[in-house]
Amino acid sequence: MRSLIIQLVITVFFTGFLTALSGQYNVDIEIENYENDTLIVGYFYGEKQLVRDTLYAQKKGHFVLSGADTLHNGAYILMTFPDKQFIQFHVNEAEKHFSLMYDYNDKANIYFEGSQDNKAFHDYISLVTQLRPKAEILRDTIRALREKERDTKQFENELRELDLRISAKQEKILVDIPESITAKIIKSNIDIEVPEFMDVENQEMAKYRYYKSHYFDNIDLADPESLYLGVLSPRVDAYLERLTAKHPDSIARSLDTLLAKMAPAPDTYRYYLSTFLNKYGQAKIVGYDAVYVHLADNYYKNGKAPWISAENLAKLTDNADKIRPTLIGNIGADLVLYGEDGQTKIKMSEMDYEYLILLFWAPDCGHCTKSMPKFVDFNERWKESGVKILAICTKHQDKTENCWKAVKEKDMLGFVNAADQYHRSKFKLHYNVSKTPKLFILDKTREIIMKDLGADQLDEVMISILKADGKEDLIPIESK
Repeated sequence: MRSLIIQLVITVFFTGFLTALSGQYNVDIEIENYENDTLIVGYFYGEKQLVRDTLYAQKKGHFVLSGADTLHNGAYILMTFPDKQFIQFHVNEAEKHFSLMYDYNDKANIYFEGSQDNKAFHDYISLVTQLRPKAEILRDTIRALREKERDTKQFENELRELDLRISAKQEKILVDIPESITAKIIKSNIDIEVPEFMDVENQEMAKYRYYKSHYFDNIDLADPESLYLGVLSPRVDAYLERLTAKHPDSIARSLDTLLAKMAPAPDTYRYYLSTFLNKYGQAKIVGYDAVYVHLADNYYKNGKAPWISAENLAKLTDNADKIRPTLIGNIGADLVLYGEDGQTKIKMSEMDYEYLILLFWAPDCGHCTKSMPKFVDFNERWKESGVKILAICTKHQDKTENCWKAVKEKDMLGFVNAADQYHRSKFKLHYNVSKTPKLFILDKTREIIMKDLGADQLDEVMISILKADGKEDLIPIESK
């Protein structure tokens, strides 16, 4: 097993907005050798670091955090000036009145009166701080000996002894004060023990599935305090980035799992649903817009985000409705467009192709002008492979005539060129064209298999598509 000291991430956790303490609270703070008259009280809210209060000295080095308003269970920080260094303290329902003391020049030694939670945490941090340098020396020694193929047993045993001391300290806290902030923070850093699965065919897959399904065993997502312990966001990020396949459907399933576990804690649920919507709504990875649409359809449109205003819900719904028809895997709309004379019809479903590059462009689009030579070059190399480019100029009304001038100027005559002077096809709505250039790759059934690529990516992506479809013989020799 990996060393506990290696695994342990000693992070400062500061929280807020949780189960409110009832009645009066009072935290008496004494900082020896502190000349400044200001002290900041901060907390974590998900992955954010926010300010809870600003305290002013009642006398030199003496501050009081008190009141009868809402102070929430969690782990707070005190930040001093001008060094902007901080120390951590906890507040819970059972310990609303306590004091803490330390020397500004020696922040490692903090003394508490009236708080078992805080004393346990700082005793634990002190032990880890004391053992960490020893562990680092042992690890370096073991690494050096292994490089020389020498025996490392003695040093491994010493490192194991340090691990056991950490484990014993953790266990004592978890047994003695299991509901404390300290216990919840420590438990969240304990990794999952995975069985060996000796009797299954694919052990690694079995281990992965077990690890993923039990990943939050040591963090209760239904506990309102979880959002405010400073440990949840890194776990959620790891669950999505390391334990979830990089595919929209897999990501959506993982999000559903997380949100279902968070539902009993309304603040946590709200925070992460909003965070996920923003994250995948702004994602630059092709295809991740499907995750955004999934959240919009299954949570916001279904009334599972009651906090959103009617105006914002309407905007969100409209945006999702525009994106939905263009999601990868959907069948693209069959457009009827027109040639240069404005009469000759060009219907996508009647075109002969293996793959269709749907390219929306405009004569006055700077990015179009810059990338068009690359599209022209691509077309020359791929036109014998059953790949066609249908270039649709997005100009309307009397500006449509500029399209055909630009087609000649930009050497686009090798494309199938089209326009729609009166927007009868509604192509901007069907393909959510709000900017140019915008590109889609469709197969023979008009299924959207890729989109939103740049000209530089097109060659590589087409090669990947043909290989995946078993059509490597269609890859041009110049592109192999």
